[in-house]
Amino acid sequence: MFELVKLTENTMYFDLPAKIGVYKLNNSEVVLIDSGINAKTAARVLEILKGENLKIAFIINTHSHTDHAGGNRYFCETTGCKAYAAEVEDMLIEYPDVEATLVYGGYPCNDFRKKFMNTEASKTYRISEAPLPKGMEIFPLWGHTAHMIGVKTPDDVYFIADSVNGISTLEKTKICYVYDIDTQLETLNKLKELEGSLCVPSHAEPTRNISEIVDANVQNLLEIRRDILEELSKGPLTTDEITARLGKKYNMKLDFTGLVMVSSALRCHLVSLRHKGLIDWFIEDYVHYWKVG
Repeated sequence: MFELVKLTENTMYFDLPAKIGVYKLNNSEVVLIDSGINAKTAARVLEILKGENLKIAFIINTHSHTDHAGGNRYFCETTGCKAYAAEVEDMLIEYPDVEATLVYGGYPCNDFRKKFMNTEASKTYRISEAPLPKGMEIFPLWGHTAHMIGVKTPDDVYFIADSVNGISTLEKTKICYVYDIDTQLETLNKLKELEGSLCVPSHAEPTRNISEIVDANVQNLLEIRRDILEELSKGPLTTDEITARLGKKYNMKLDFTGLVMVSSALRCHLVSLRHKGLIDWFIEDYVHYWKVG
């Protein structure tokens, strides 16, 4: 934990549950790619960087989720650096209540906003304004969130954020949060173009064999889709009933926050299926049901 792992001469990362990328601009300044989950994590990262005589020039947030933007306020207030994110993601970092509302489906209760939906609000600038060094590139990774981005460092390391989940995570969690299923599948397909390049997912080990983990993620999404259709083939179900059926099928252990995240992810799967004409809906006695279309 908190090990600073060197990948190339200038590109490193902090080995955390959600990795923080580090690109060395020169002998004294670095760019951070994401900021960690909270101020405590940020303080430890800053301490280590100071020990290496390195200052933070600026932060690039790949997306707005708490484990990627939770350290923003601490870093920005302590060092005076700026944080940059893509359109929509910047707004959600500045107004984290909206992020939690998006997932919860209404103003969220405090029981939901504990660890992963409790980002400290902080000023965030548009990524197009960031003073990127020559050779650093931003590329879209939409799907997991509305406008998630990846970062290619000048020495050809690709930080690909939450565009993929580790194979062990897929086996354990099964239903991971994805905002837009069809766009996510498109992103996964494009990631295969990076085969052979050094890719750093936020929640999996760096790899040059990105196709293997991409295939596992695609298979996971398609399996969930198939299982939803299988359950609906037995008769109409509410969203909660579908969540319960798949939760039992996958033997998932969920607390309140986990249940909300899974239910939200499944609603996104249901929307995808509806837009493809594979399922339909109806309302009976004030209850919303899904059925095979």
